[in-house]
Amino acid sequence: MARSGVLYIHVAQAAAQLMAEGHAPTIDRIRAALGGTGSKSTLAPLLKRWKAAHPGTLAQAEQGLPTELVLALKGVYEKVQADAALQVEQTEQRHQAATTVLQEQLQLSAAQRDALASTQEQLIESLAAANERIQTLGDTVQRQEIALASLGSEKVGLEQRLVDRVSEVAALAQQLQQARGQFEHFQAAVAQQRADERQVAEQQHHRQEQQLTALRQRLFAQQTRLGELQAQEQRQSHDNEHLQSTLLTTQGALEQSQRAHEHLIHQFTELQQKHQALEQRHAHDKQCLVEVQTNLAVIQRERSLLAERLTRTESSLTELGTAQQRLLQDNAVLSSQLAELRTQQPNLPSVS
Repeated sequence: MARSGVLYIHVAQAAAQLMAEGHAPTIDRIRAALGGTGSKSTLAPLLKRWKAAHPGTLAQAEQGLPTELVLALKGVYEKVQADAALQVEQTEQRHQAATTVLQEQLQLSAAQRDALASTQEQLIESLAAANERIQTLGDTVQRQEIALASLGSEKVGLEQRLVDRVSEVAALAQQLQQARGQFEHFQAAVAQQRADERQVAEQQHHRQEQQLTALRQRLFAQQTRLGELQAQEQRQSHDNEHLQSTLLTTQGALEQSQRAHEHLIHQFTELQQKHQALEQRHAHDKQCLVEVQTNLAVIQRERSLLAERLTRTESSLTELGTAQQRLLQDNAVLSSQLAELRTQQPNLPSVS
């Protein structure tokens, strides 16, 4: 079987080379010119196609052409072939370079898109963590507000209890004053009735002293309780101030978290805009690739047109060779006729 790669252009070049050397193109000669590649079943239809496209060239090869004409035709053919090959090679190089650049840009765009997607996922995770932290801070603030409200209610209750204790102390002081008045009255009564009621007065005095002691103890206990309530009120006030400070700190942290959240949203918006710009650039690169492919198709079309033009040039050269052959034949006929006329009429003037 023939080696892959034997094409019509190879057979046409080998046939033209054989024609230039003055040999008729045959399958064996074509195969030898190609270095022994190609089977007869492969070369035969290609050579038949070439012969069908160059009937005049075959006739000239059989009859023989002038060497100058063969060399001129060979030079023109080789120049056209070289120009066409050079143009095709330059076009393929430009297309390859443009394709390489577009592939690199496409890979860079894909890498940037992956990096942006990774950054976007990280920002989404950070945003979720920030939202969760904000929710936790909100819950903490709500609990602290509830505790603060509870402490306020307790403070109001303690203040009311303090007012009640003050009222009780005032009532006890009034009772003490009344007791002192009664004691003075008892002393006057004892002075008036000392002789006959001394024992009773002493007993009453003793009872009054006991009541006075009890009232003093009760007053001292109330004062102690009042001191405890005042200390508790101070502690409650200190706790209230601490809670307010904690609330202010929490509110500051919440505001910082909100600002960070807004900053993250701003960064996320900018990244989305960059991502959209990269997608637009990617679409533009795709459009450029389509344009390059279109240009390649146009170049391939021009290459086909050049091949057709080369074929027409070869046909024109073939027709020129045929016309020259006819002219030579006509010249030979005219020369023969002139020779016959000179034989028949020796007095005819010669043609210079």
